[in-house]
Parts: sequence; C-alpha cells; structure tokens
Amino acid sequence: MIDPAQMAMQMVMIQRQPFDIQYANQQKMYETQLNAWKEIDSAFSTFKTALDGINTPDNSFVKNSVTINEEGYINATAGRYAREGSYDIFVEQLAKAQQDAIGFGGEELPADGSMSITLSSGEVVELNYADFDDIHHLADHINELDAGINASVVRSDGELNLLLSSDETGIENGFTVTVDEQQVTHKQLSEALDAVIHVGGEGGLVVSNSNNTFDDVIYGVSFEVTKAQESGDAPITMVVGTDQEASKEAVEDFVDAYNDLMKVLLKHTQTEYKIENDDSDDDDDEDSDYEKVTEAGVLASDSTARSIKNTLNNTMRGLYDEGTLFSIGIEANRDGTLKIDSDRLEKTLAEEPEKIDALFFGEQGVLNNLEKVIDPYTGSSNSGTNLLKTRQDTLQGNIDRVDEKKERLDYRMEKTYDRYLREYTAMQQVMSQMQSTGSMFMY
Repeated sequence: MIDPAQMAMQMVMIQRQPFDIQYANQQKMYETQLNAWKEIDSAFSTFKTALDGINTPDNSFVKNSVTINEEGYINATAGRYAREGSYDIFVEQLAKAQQDAIGFGGEELPADGSMSITLSSGEVVELNYADFDDIHHLADHINELDAGINASVVRSDGELNLLLSSDETGIENGFTVTVDEQQVTHKQLSEALDAVIHVGGEGGLVVSNSNNTFDDVIYGVSFEVTKAQESGDAPITMVVGTDQEASKEAVEDFVDAYNDLMKVLLKHTQTEYKIENDDSDDDDDEDSDYEKVTEAGVLASDSTARSIKNTLNNTMRGLYDEGTLFSIGIEANRDGTLKIDSDRLEKTLAEEPEKIDALFFGEQGVLNNLEKVIDPYTGSSNSGTNLLKTRQDTLQGNIDRVDEKKERLDYRMEKTYDRYLREYTAMQQVMSQMQSTGSMFMY
C-alpha cells in the first residue's frame, strides 16, 4: 500500500530540487561578491585615511633633523623647508612670567582699602577689599576676569598670601600692583623677562622673544631654549641636515598603504595568483619560491573592479612634471604593487631631495591625482556618490530578490504538495476498494 504523504513529498522534492540548486548558487555568488566589495570598500576607506594624513600642506617625505652638540639647553625640530647648515646659539636668559605676592598680615582681608592691578594692555582693575568675603573670594574674582593673570592663595608662616602670576611669559605680559593699605605688603617674586639668545655665539645677533620658543630665527627650524648659559660659555651648535632614515620610512609608509589596497584588489580580481612555496630549492628561478594557484577571484570578470585596478596602476606608472616614481626609486611590480629600490631612493634623497616632494606634493603630483582617482570610490563631497556602496546595494538587492523567489517557491511547493497529497490519497482509496472487492472472490 502506498503512503500518500511520502509519495507527495517525493514528487515535490523532485520538482523543487533544480530551483533549490539554482537559488543556492545565485545566493552564494551574490554573497561572495558582496563580501568582496565590502572588503574593497574597507580597504579604500583605510587608504583614504592614510592619504589624508600624508597629503597635508605642511607635510613632506623629505625629513630634516637637527643635531645639537650639548644637551639640556635647546630642543629643536626641522621642518620641510629647513636648509642644511650649522648654527651657533648662545642662550643669555630664559623667558619668565611675572609673579607677585600680596600679604594681608593674617587670614582676613582689611575692612577698608583697596588694591589696583594695571594689566599689560593698560587697563586698570580696582579691587575694594570690602567687596569680598575673604581672600579666596578675591582670588576667584581675579581669575574670573580672564585678564591674563592667575590668582591663587598660599600660606607662609601662618599668613595667607594672594599670589598673582602672569598666564604667559615675557615683558609684554607683565603687570603692576599698587596697594594703599599700610598692613598690606607687596613683594615681586619673579620679574617678567623675555628670552634672549645670540645667533653666532655670545656677542652675535641678539634676538629676544616673549616665550622660550623661537620659530622665525632660522628658516624652517623651530627650537625651544630650556636653560640659560653663563657668560663666556661656548655656544650651542645646531646642525641641520636631511634625515635619510626618517625620509625613507615616510616613503615606505606610503608604499605600504598603497600596497595594502592593491593586494585586496588583486585578491578579488586576478585570474591567477601565487602563494609562497617553502619547499622550493631552485634559487635561480625568480618564480621558484612561489606556487601558482589558478583560481580566479570572485570579481575577475567584473569590469568595474578591473577598471579600478587599472586606473590605480596607470596613476602610479604615470609621467608627472617632475618625472616618474621610477626616477626616484619607486618601482611598479607586474601585479601593480610597488617596491622601493633603496639605493636609488637614497641617491635621490642625497642629491635631489626637493624632487621627491615636488613629485608627490605638487599641485599636479601623485598624491593629488590619487585623491581624484579614489574620490568616486570613497563617497567624498566632491564625487557626490560612492560607486562601491552602489555595487553593494545592487548585490544586496539581488540577494533580497533571491530570498523572495525562495519564498514564492515555498508557497508553490506547498500548493503542489497539497495537490499530490489529494491525488495519492484518492489513489490509495481506490486501491483499497479494489483489494476489498478482490478478496470477495477468493472464497
């Protein structure tokens, strides 16, 4: 005797199997492509962040350094426009902030009287003691004026003192205190001073500054004086020159960031690629250390993905006003990644360092061209769109439509199952009647 439910289910499975296979393959393909585009999108975002950090107005691949012959007196850094040279600096004095102490003969403010503070701007601040509850209230009021003076309260020999300090160093930030009460004392603890240095050694060109940092004395060099010298001391010698290691590292950081992006594109677009083979013994064959894997990337036939890779390749192999990347020691591999020829890069840094920055940071240089190239794929304000997001949305739409097809298939197969179940049930009933009738003639 047949089982109607089992037979109906078997017929349904036979009919739906081709659709299940088709939809599963479609969904797998779309999901694999979607994951690939997501990875590419993430790689572009990472590269854009790195590029934004590199392509700034004050940045340079040519790093300069300052060597100082004696520590403890000067801290210095050299910017991209610093010129090579040796400079002697004598530090006469450091900049200081003014500091005054006002004592009131105890812990209470006088009942009468006042004090005045003449600020560096010429403004006079009058302070009547009777207007304040105590010395702390007076200090808080001065601080709230935001007049370039900081007020605090200190205790000395059982007496509270009002301590006034300039917010900034230098003569131009000094102030004057006047008190008119006999029991109030005023003492200047620290005079406002400018930093004073001599360029060329003691007795050379005298330069003063309201703070201890000098940015405009030596072109491209910023230095801070940290300790004054005694008259007759030998000057501090600063030697400015190119820091080749730091410069190479800056170039390497760019190459690494670019290669990280390109490797993701290669992973998903190559028709074949290579993996390292540790078993190779042939050192003469450049391909001997790799095992070729003939497995196409999921986007190998995708014209958009190939176009992205080709556009990046053309940008890096292009001819610019200052030449090519190859001319400074950056070579393009066959797969589109970059590598550095250290000897040629070091030669360029030694002989033509300005060529590197001109090639990369020029208005029509490599970095600006790269920003234009990746703009449509990063969704910046200039592009108005993000092609990578558009591809992801399209693929997600395809996945959603496959899900809808599967839902409709489930509905059709449910109806088909019901129809087969009715038919096989009716067949079972007919067969049962035939068996019952046939048994009547067996006796």
